[in-house]
Amino acid sequence: MSGINGAVFGNGFKYLTSLTSLNLDPCSINELQNDTFMSFKGLPILNLNFKCRLKKVQPGALAPFQSIRSLAIVESDLIRISDLLVVLSSLRDRNMSLIDFSSNYRSRTGADIISSESFSYLGGVCVKEVILRRNQICIIQGGSISRMKYKNCLQKLDVSRNNIYGDAQTAFEIFKLSALKILDFSKQEPTALGPYSKIENESFNSEDSKYSLSYSVVLPPSLERLYASGLSIRSTPLANVNFKFGSHVVYVDVNWTPFSNCDGVITGLDNLQFFGMSGFNCKILNPKMISSFKNLQELQSRNANLNIGLQHDVSGIFLKGLEKLRILDFAGNGIENLNPNLLRSQYNSLYSIDLSNNNFDDFPFKITGLKNLSYINLENNKIIGFDETVTNELDDLESRIKGNLKIRLDRNLLQCNCKSLSFIKWLFKTKIKLDNGGNYSCGYIDGSKKTTAYALQNIDELTKQCASKFWLITSVCLTLLLIIIICISSIVFKYRITLQYWYLVIRRRYKIYSKLDEQSEYKYSAFVAYHNDNYRWVCGPLTSFLEGEKKLSLCLHDRDFALGSLIVDNIFEAISQSKKVILIVGKSFLKSTWCEYELDMARMRMFRENKDILIVILVEKILPEDMPKSLLRIWNNVTCIEAEEYVSEENTPQFQHLFWKRLYQSIIA
Repeated sequence: MSGINGAVFGNGFKYLTSLTSLNLDPCSINELQNDTFMSFKGLPILNLNFKCRLKKVQPGALAPFQSIRSLAIVESDLIRISDLLVVLSSLRDRNMSLIDFSSNYRSRTGADIISSESFSYLGGVCVKEVILRRNQICIIQGGSISRMKYKNCLQKLDVSRNNIYGDAQTAFEIFKLSALKILDFSKQEPTALGPYSKIENESFNSEDSKYSLSYSVVLPPSLERLYASGLSIRSTPLANVNFKFGSHVVYVDVNWTPFSNCDGVITGLDNLQFFGMSGFNCKILNPKMISSFKNLQELQSRNANLNIGLQHDVSGIFLKGLEKLRILDFAGNGIENLNPNLLRSQYNSLYSIDLSNNNFDDFPFKITGLKNLSYINLENNKIIGFDETVTNELDDLESRIKGNLKIRLDRNLLQCNCKSLSFIKWLFKTKIKLDNGGNYSCGYIDGSKKTTAYALQNIDELTKQCASKFWLITSVCLTLLLIIIICISSIVFKYRITLQYWYLVIRRRYKIYSKLDEQSEYKYSAFVAYHNDNYRWVCGPLTSFLEGEKKLSLCLHDRDFALGSLIVDNIFEAISQSKKVILIVGKSFLKSTWCEYELDMARMRMFRENKDILIVILVEKILPEDMPKSLLRIWNNVTCIEAEEYVSEENTPQFQHLFWKRLYQSIIA
């Protein structure tokens, strides 16, 4: 019925002797007076449901309903709960199953304060379930619960979607509701009248983690389910919380409550089976935060910045010991990689895992140890495909659980190219239940957007393109390799002498030769590089003059090279241990490979030490165009004696004396 505003129900209603339910919806009554329902007195009415636009109620309005068990007065937008509770005074000492006063005061700027006296009307009824949801209640005055006569009757209390911010004494009295099993105070949104009405965006402070507070929270001893999601609190770090009398609690939902970090540890909920912590700011995460939840079966942690928090859990102990965990939801955390040890404790228990809306580019965890996993959600990641190892492991898992595996892969970055041929075939031949039947959007080999079904239909053509592409890439790579080899070979050939010189320098150091510095004496005054055609002159007059008369020490390859050593080592050692290098240059010298090598080694030493160490004696007339480039480059930087006339036996002793004198002065200079 809808009733008549300002009227009372007539006497005819008293003859409805079997009436058990009265439903006024929609209702046009604005005021419930003491005589409004007088005709219903004595009737066996158990359920009252009023959806009226009430503005006022009188204390005795419900007195005629002596058998009532369930009372619902809802969506009366114009009456405050503090004014509505007085109607319960006529139901004092009744046993009831439900009192529902939800959505009864809706005002943009208004708020309701329930005094302990008003709350006592509710406490005067032995009721199992009370719903005060969505009434803009801002304060339930301290002492209200203590004044409840039948506080031990209440099993469920719902004060969600209000604006409650105080007073704190009421929160400390909750434990007195000894029979309470369900408590719901979620989605509290303080209005302009509350002290938190203007919540500023506080910057995240990593120092919060250093000062985690510890609290003890006393719960009603029979509490089983706690709903505290969506609380509008200040950006506060999660404290270390120890719940007392929490042994019966199996469900705790604190999703979307903006704690500034997850550095606290929660204890005292040993039998908890569900925990919701979505929306936490877990950039700072204590790996032992939920380690005491040994009986946990479902964990929700969406959009909780676990991509940062789990990075610091290098040992992967966040879920360690939670061996009964069946359902795991880490969606929307921006995670790129999971620690391989993270799911180690869930190998036998894990049934469902949701990793959607993250940043995985491949399958994110090992499958081989999981025995009961039946649902995997990987939607909206960056996965481009799975390799054969992963697909084989997934097929093995599907066999182990006897065909019940479901996987969601939609809205990823799948690729239909040469690398994913086996993956495309797998999507349509596997027995796993894939969303969309395995048909997903993918980037095709030509850069266009296609579907995996299209790629499968054209798999032969795609295979041919991949084969052609393979040989093209192989040819290009081989060509590039050949070019690189040619370039390197050219460089090595061009600088072969320099490279060989430095090789010998390094080799000499590894042989632990003593390094001669500028102050130390050389073993030889000069090393004489000559061709065998000039052997008689070198080992005759030249040696007699410099060693016999001038007492200098010369190094000659016919006499001083170490037997059994490599020629290159002998040449290098002779040049390194000689103060000067004398080159006896003739036409035979220029044609000799070893003489040219001696010239190059001497030239490299000259450049390295920046010293004038070369003495060139031309024993034959040689034109510039017949000289090697290596000698021409240094011609102006060396001592050169054109000695063909001095060496001739026909020359006078005077000329020969000038030659020997000049040679000796060049050596000792």
